[in-house]
Amino acid sequence: MIRNARFVPVLLLAAALSACGSDDADTAAPEVAPDEVAVADEGAASAAGAEVLARFTSCDDVSPAVAQYIAGLQESPSNAVDEYGAICNWETPDGATSLSEIRGVEVLIEPGTGEVPTVQDLEAGQLVLLPDAELAKAGGVAYTLPVTTAVAGVIVTTVATPDVKVTITGGQWDDMPSLDGPAAVSAAKQLIGT
Repeated sequence: MIRNARFVPVLLLAAALSACGSDDADTAAPEVAPDEVAVADEGAASAAGAEVLARFTSCDDVSPAVAQYIAGLQESPSNAVDEYGAICNWETPDGATSLSEIRGVEVLIEPGTGEVPTVQDLEAGQLVLLPDAELAKAGGVAYTLPVTTAVAGVIVTTVATPDVKVTITGGQWDDMPSLDGPAAVSAAKQLIGT
C-alpha cells in the first residue's frame, strides 16, 4: 500500500501535464516551411542529451546527487540504466521498524524532446514553477507538484531542458531532510551538469 501511494503524485502530474495543452487545440500552429526547421540544432540537442545520459552507467552514478535523502533506504532491484535514461528507486528497507524509514526516493533521467513546457502551460496545470536563472539560461524550466499531509509529503519535481529531463520524487517525513522542490532542482542540476 505504501509503495502504491508513492506513485499517486506521479499520476497526478501526468494528468495535469496532459491537460495543459488541451486549451490550445483550437489555436492554429504557425506554418513553417520545411527549410526553416532547425535540423542542425535538433541534432546538437540530441547529442548534448546523449552525452549527459552516457555519464550514467548505474544508479551508483546517480546516488551522490541524492545521498542525504536516501540514507537508510535500499536500492530497488528494478532499477535500470541504459542509453535511453535511468530509473533509480530507493525504498523502505526490509525489516524497517521506524516510521522514518517508510519513505522512498525516485530519480528518472530521460532524453529531452527539444521543447520544454511554457510558464502558461505550467500555471494552467496548477503546477508550481521554480524559477532558476541557470536553467532559464539553458532554455530549461523547473516545476513541482507537492502533495502534503500533516505528517508527511510527497513532492514530484521536474527539471526539463531541451536536451534532458530529470524527475525526482521524494518528500518529507519525520525529521529526515526534506527533498522539496528547491532541493530536487539542486540535485537535478548536479545530475545534468547545469
